[in-house]
Amino acid sequence: MKSQMESHRIFDHLCLSLLEQGCNVRFQAPGGSMHPTILDGDIITVQPVLGSDIKRGDIILYHSQGVVIAHRVIRIHKSNNETPVWILRGDASGACEEQVVAQQVLGRVVSVERRGRSIDPYSRKGKILCKVRSFATRLKRHLNPFSSVGIRES
Repeated sequence: MKSQMESHRIFDHLCLSLLEQGCNVRFQAPGGSMHPTILDGDIITVQPVLGSDIKRGDIILYHSQGVVIAHRVIRIHKSNNETPVWILRGDASGACEEQVVAQQVLGRVVSVERRGRSIDPYSRKGKILCKVRSFATRLKRHLNPFSSVGIRES
């Protein structure tokens, strides 16, 4: 029996190979980091994407530390003549952000299927919820600057 890490590596490689060939990839999403946009067990479809086509609000599939993750682009950092760095966060997360470079990007989520029904991951409601959560996180950090470093106020 293969280890879970080995299975993740095989899945990562398979996704990358198919997306590099221009194929869409469809699979059951594990976890709840993208709740309410993508729920544990939803079927997502990912299509190949060029880095230049990724914009704020997109949900991209990327690999990090041996696992494949789908998170939303909340910011894009572009320096002079450098490739962009995307700042990603799961919709369910208040503060956890990850920087991703082009070599980590596998594709862009284009559809979500839940109980046989198609869900638009880029609906107006989803975008508004994402912006509200992002604003609330910034406000919380501003009001309690110690929360991001793990220090509690007395």
